[in-house]
Amino acid sequence: MINSTILKELVKRGYSIRGNTRVWDISDSKLWYLTPELAEGFRGLEKYEPYRNNIIKREVDLIHHSADKIVKDSGADAFNLIDLGCSSGMKAEEFIKSIPSSVNIRYFPVDISPHFVNEAAKRIKDLGLKNIKEIKPFVSDFNDLDTILAMARSADYGTNVVLLMGSAISTYEICDFLFTLSQPMLQGDLFIAGNGIRTGERFVELDKYKHPLFNSWFIPLMRGIGLTDNEVKYDARFAHGRVEGFYTINVDKTVNYNGRDWHFRKGDEIIVAVQYKYYDSEFTDFGKMYFNDVNIIKDTEGEYCLMVCKK
Repeated sequence: MINSTILKELVKRGYSIRGNTRVWDISDSKLWYLTPELAEGFRGLEKYEPYRNNIIKREVDLIHHSADKIVKDSGADAFNLIDLGCSSGMKAEEFIKSIPSSVNIRYFPVDISPHFVNEAAKRIKDLGLKNIKEIKPFVSDFNDLDTILAMARSADYGTNVVLLMGSAISTYEICDFLFTLSQPMLQGDLFIAGNGIRTGERFVELDKYKHPLFNSWFIPLMRGIGLTDNEVKYDARFAHGRVEGFYTINVDKTVNYNGRDWHFRKGDEIIVAVQYKYYDSEFTDFGKMYFNDVNIIKDTEGEYCLMVCKK
């Protein structure tokens, strides 16, 4: 079934030409969890052992060992915890349980998926902690960051602490994202991102991005623009300074939606996901362009970090 949001995003962006190939680009993370089927596909990736070990476990360990000091150093005794791309709320739970119970919190789970937002809100509510004073779910993509940060702030809760976990920042042009985020932030606000660190060559281990789990996650995007599973093939490559997950269309196909035809050609490519690879020094350099203080907290292997930025 055609999904109007996905199709409109593809049409709005149009296509570019690489050599003789038309390349469409819908690599916007706001689409990745848009439907229950897409959200469930991401859950499949979360259960994938390399992902759990290399991202989830390392991130949770870093939060557990660092959150207390991060909050104490901030000097805030009350703040809004804005959990961007909240998923199940697991990272926020670990953060909250790792900080002093004397610090009061208002929790704002933010995600494009209502299912994720509701799950995260319930998870934090079920903790039953007295210092969690309020929970306000917010279904939104990241284009509303300025609204979210302004809405959260109040006289009693003047500090915003923004979490972005799961290497999500690597799916954005980092300078554009940090600029957009930093503009509505005020002095004393914190941004904490969890992300992998590139330690060797920037572009290696491409095979892991070709795992069938990625096709299982992203194939609903193809169905959403009117293509069937056997009309496309998933692959991944290094291009334009990033990893690109993409589909190649195997047939000429005309999709009719609301009385209008959209023509796809055999050989067209549709980029569904991108990821940039950064060294720790790059995180520091980028962060200092938009924040007053930047601290990179690495795990023991030096392959994952929390990027802590203070306005």
